[in-house]
Amino acid sequence: MPRRSLIRYNANLSVKENAEINRVSEASVRYYIKSRGIDRRYENKAITIEGIRRCLRNKPSATVSDIVRDTGYDKNTVRKYIGIASGACSGDFMKSQGKGTKKQIREYHDFYATHPSCASDILREERFCRNVLEPFCGAGSISEVVKAHGYNVESYDIVDRGYGIVGDFFMADFPSDRYDIISNPPYSSDLAAIVTRCISLCKDKVALIMPLRYLSGKERHRNIYEIHPPARIYVYTERICIAKNADFSRYNDAGANREICA
Repeated sequence: MPRRSLIRYNANLSVKENAEINRVSEASVRYYIKSRGIDRRYENKAITIEGIRRCLRNKPSATVSDIVRDTGYDKNTVRKYIGIASGACSGDFMKSQGKGTKKQIREYHDFYATHPSCASDILREERFCRNVLEPFCGAGSISEVVKAHGYNVESYDIVDRGYGIVGDFFMADFPSDRYDIISNPPYSSDLAAIVTRCISLCKDKVALIMPLRYLSGKERHRNIYEIHPPARIYVYTERICIAKNADFSRYNDAGANREICA
């Protein structure tokens, strides 16, 4: 295991920029990257795809020229990755990663599942309309519990994990005012965009399981809570199991994989 480092690495920045921000040498940053097995080529491609995807969320009808103008990427780069960003194709990017691709894609899409008991806790405290949408279903940890309580559940995820329908929450055409939403959203994504879309779609309620620390932060307060203040907040008194790839048998007793949630 690499030793603990004080370097705060930012994949969006160059090695030189990371060195300047962290006030260390470029050699130190390169050692950090090497010791942790970071693939900058993969990260750069993933960041490019996410940038194009973010542009398409804001403007679904954007042309290549529009995306070039809004993102600053060159035209060939946009043409290369727009199919992947829009979900129209899997693309050479996914195929070219070789061994470990599935693991990398899962981690990139932030698949850390919350224990199913959290869904039971929500349903004990709140009532929802008959139709429930789980837009980030993962392996179905929440969906199966909600189904067991008699709700009609539609489950989606951007990655095929053997459960639900494969689809991007921001690109899929959901009918508005049909569903309530219960989910554990991916924490590395644009949370403000997730909350805004959930509220625009829901019939009555949105229930999101998140780390308690996500209630803090000036940017979140400005972009989320000033606009959409929560009706109720339920805070756990004990840490909740966060299992990578929904492997609760492995992570349930691991203190490092427990989170203070609300």
